[in-house]
Amino acid sequence: MTIIKEIEEFIKNLPMDYEFTATWLKKELSKQYNRPNSSYIPSDYCYNRKNNGINYDNQPHYFIYLGRNKYKFVGKDYVYKGEIEHNPRKKF
Repeated sequence: MTIIKEIEEFIKNLPMDYEFTATWLKKELSKQYNRPNSSYIPSDYCYNRKNNGINYDNQPHYFIYLGRNKYKFVGKDYVYKGEIEHNPRKKF
């Protein structure tokens, strides 16, 4: 199963507007699907965030980024009309 499919399966059980931390989401997904926590990057699936290396137009979106480590689940069909913040990944 792909990471996108795992996330889509997992969020079926989340109530709309549910607020959570990235740490919680990664831990729960990792526990359920047996992948490392680092496999899941919630900001890659945000309406209001755009990461380098992600094709924003083709990537599914489920979350709103609320601030450091905090997100809100709004669903795949959410109509977002706000600003999209570009957040480049750190270079090592």
